[in-house]
Amino acid sequence: MTLTIDLPETIPTSGNFQPLYLKNALIATLYNAGNITEREACTILGTTRREFEDMLPQFGLSVLGDTQEEIGQELHA
Repeated sequence: MTLTIDLPETIPTSGNFQPLYLKNALIATLYNAGNITEREACTILGTTRREFEDMLPQFGLSVLGDTQEEIGQELHA
């Protein structure tokens, strides 16, 4: 499947709006929501499991699937 997204001209094409960043963000979000498996995510992105897991915190996500509240509770336990 091919997905094309048209962004307004007012959005800069540097920084976080680079195509690879947007693709990583989408796949990480789909993984976090349970829509794809880690293996599928790695295949789509062409990364190793370790590289994928290391990428997740960039988007505020965890391979463990814990919420920020759960992580906070664990840190303060």
